Amino acid sequence: MSESHVIEGREACTAAWRELLLDLPARGVRSVWCIDPDFSEWPFDDAAVLDALLRWAKGGAGRVMQFVAADYAPLARRHPRLAAWRRDWSHCIQAWQPADEDRIELPGLLVAGGVALEMLDAARWRARHVNAAAEVRELVETSEAIAQRCSPGWPATVLGL
Repeated sequence: MSESHVIEGREACTAAWRELLLDLPARGVRSVWCIDPDFSEWPFDDAAVLDALLRWAKGGAGRVMQFVAADYAPLARRHPRLAAWRRDWSHCIQAWQPADEDRIELPGLLVAGGVALEMLDAARWRARHVNAAAEVRELVETSEAIAQRCSPGWPATVLGL
């Protein structure tokens, strides 16, 4: 039996992302997938979300958050506090990016432990909240398949002369 429900509207989708991110430390999630074309609409500028990410990262060894985006510039520009947090916690953050010529369609997807939020229609702000084990496992496999077609992106630091 599928345990998912549809979420509609910008506020509801943003609140669902926020809720999942805030819940990471309490649930002891070890692996997190964040996939989006550019993350510009995600609540990564929220101080409570950043605090939750910090507590999650400090929660123990072996934690990894995997980002996949086509373009990290909007993320870095719109969420500078996340970019700063990423520099400090780069040992548990991996960022992937498809090659420009490899036109991979990136879904809006957050998978954290046994729960996921999948954008169904980004233009209309329709998403589904999933917690059925088989469906979440399928979304993790989709995430892993996407990452295999990517190379490292969004360096934690920029070297300069």
